[in-house]
Amino acid sequence: MKFVLTIQALVILLGGLLLGFFAAPQHSYSFISGSLVIFLSFLLAGVAWVLIFNKKLVALAIGIIVFKYAILGIIIFKLVALPWFDTLWFALGVASFILSALAYAVKEALREGKEDVI
Repeated sequence: MKFVLTIQALVILLGGLLLGFFAAPQHSYSFISGSLVIFLSFLLAGVAWVLIFNKKLVALAIGIIVFKYAILGIIIFKLVALPWFDTLWFALGVASFILSALAYAVKEALREGKEDVI
């Protein structure tokens, strides 16, 4: 999880900087907002699942599932109301997590390939 979150932090930084230089500021802000929403969602989910698996708390797991999406919905609802918000760049920011997942998949495939060599 640390590798994926580190790659996502780099994607946020690079994407925000590149959009800041080559696009309008509201595009950069929207991309960064979307990327940060998905970053914080996975960060907090990782922390919560560690607590759940360590203490085997079923009620906590159900509470996290229910309240996580309610809170995410409220955050996105508030973001949409902002004047600088652009939905396309926000969606691309959320979708930027795919790059982190692909980087993790490549890392694991390379690691698995090294272990299979005799």
